[in-house]
Amino acid sequence: MDPARTREAPPSHPVLPQAHPLLGATLNRYPETWVQGQEGLQVYGPTISVTDVDCRLLGDVSVEWGRKAEANWAFRRWRLPRPRHVPGKALVLASTGGNTYFHWMTDVLPRIRLARQAGLDPLVFDPILVNGLDQPFQKETLARFGIFPDRCLVFSVRESAYELREATLPSLPGIPGVVPPETAEFLKREFAVSGVPASRRIFIGRGGAGHRALVQEREISRELAKRGFENVECGNLSVREQAEVFASAEMVVGAHGAALTNLVFCRPGTRVIELFSPRYVNPCYRDLCVAAGLRHGAVIGNGRDWVLSTRHDEPSAPITASWPLLCDLLAADFA
Repeated sequence: MDPARTREAPPSHPVLPQAHPLLGATLNRYPETWVQGQEGLQVYGPTISVTDVDCRLLGDVSVEWGRKAEANWAFRRWRLPRPRHVPGKALVLASTGGNTYFHWMTDVLPRIRLARQAGLDPLVFDPILVNGLDQPFQKETLARFGIFPDRCLVFSVRESAYELREATLPSLPGIPGVVPPETAEFLKREFAVSGVPASRRIFIGRGGAGHRALVQEREISRELAKRGFENVECGNLSVREQAEVFASAEMVVGAHGAALTNLVFCRPGTRVIELFSPRYVNPCYRDLCVAAGLRHGAVIGNGRDWVLSTRHDEPSAPITASWPLLCDLLAADFA
């Protein structure tokens, strides 16, 4: 395998009752990417599945969480939505999960980089197929590339489909959830702010979220404030403003959640502590830290509710990381 497409993940420094297998040292592998021209491409959503003119599923770009390509939802329907025929030259950016900040930033937008790398200007395409435009971050980031809503096709919340007369289909930039270094570099180049001193310490909580709440958020926020940390509410900021905040950070403490996508804007060597529920340990931001050259540590649970879960079936479980455990990690590894 090409050495440039692998990267060693250093061991995390978690404060845990026992080592967690999803956060140990590993070798991240990044698959090769490609861009293809296709006629008669059919794209189904909102869980994105793509078939060619002969109705064969293109498994590389047809993602359904928790299922292999051969068990894709398109195979489990008696009847698929009737596609709407679309003339013109289309560029496919949409990917499963693209209405969330993390997957929009790490799976959808990087397909623009792949198109450019293939010598294609995204501005020559009309239409451009994206997941949606309801979220402010979607419109803001597309505008950065000169792409505006009047040139976009979107998927509704109900199942729908498009048949594209002539389409350009980039691969996904990597395995969903495992951010490759090229994606980190692309996002930093396009959105990060240069010339900002990296001196801030920031805390990213859950802001009263109805799911995956950080149980001890008040205490953690109060104690971190005594140590010079700022409480940052990413939901109140534009992408540009979030990029500026994270580019200026020397240290980030954050609850597992989409706001940590902005770690991609941090400078190499930035110290990161991620707070987890023991029932939902997803290493996606640890892997992002690997791609961006950041130092990652973790605090998982409070020790009393520990379960060694390696499944991703409880994403709403409350985050029970406690201040005493976080304080221990700050003192031991990140002071």
